Amino acid sequence: MKNVNIGTVNLIISNRLMESYFNDKLLEESKKLTFDFLDVVKSSPILQLEFKVFNNIENKHIDNDVVATRYIDNNIKLFEIYTIAEIDAERKKLTQFIPEGRVPFDKEKAKLYTAIDNLIRESLNDYDKVDVDLIHESFDLVLNHIKTPKNPVTINESVSINDDVIEIAVDKFNEKYDTLNEDDKALLQKLIKSTEIEKQELLENYKNENLTILEGLNKDIAKDSVTKAIQKIKEMKYNQEKVDDDIISLHELKKELL
Repeated sequence: MKNVNIGTVNLIISNRLMESYFNDKLLEESKKLTFDFLDVVKSSPILQLEFKVFNNIENKHIDNDVVATRYIDNNIKLFEIYTIAEIDAERKKLTQFIPEGRVPFDKEKAKLYTAIDNLIRESLNDYDKVDVDLIHESFDLVLNHIKTPKNPVTINESVSINDDVIEIAVDKFNEKYDTLNEDDKALLQKLIKSTEIEKQELLENYKNENLTILEGLNKDIAKDSVTKAIQKIKEMKYNQEKVDDDIISLHELKKELL
């Protein structure tokens, strides 16, 4: 895979771990892969730094252009004590965690990680090899990301890498979703894999399916409730921050109506 960096690898491993929640045979294998990945990161000062910088930039929100620019520069400058060769040598340790042909589901996050990686590499490149256009494009993408408000629910807390944290998260997930039926699990797995465009399409499909069912009901039965439900669904608009909740709500409503 081109542009192997800790952000992209972490995203692939996280996706694989979440997928395994729906397949008991793969769960232990995915957990071991995650722990091995964390062990490699913890044993490498360069990878620890990279983990920290990617996390800083991904979760930061700053409205002011000047302050945001300074924040990006200060994070990238942390790599000045290393060479590209040293960074690449450490990153080679991560290739073992990328199955052949495996790519991240979240293309937007992957673009962000690639842009951060570009800024790091170009900042360490020889003067005559610096790609000014690439720096400009990458910086613009990172700057726009930082200026975009973040949903507090989805922000990863900046904590030290800890195996116990992963273990607890897996246990909590299994405990929470242990009673789900196969349709529920299939929906959650689809939400994990879907892009934002696919989620938007999924939301519209669920809206249309529920509207068809509601409009076919006997209007004399709970007429007011049916009318209100139809109106509420029609007014439902795509919102990136709550699209998962909206889709799940429509999924639950459809189950109740059938």
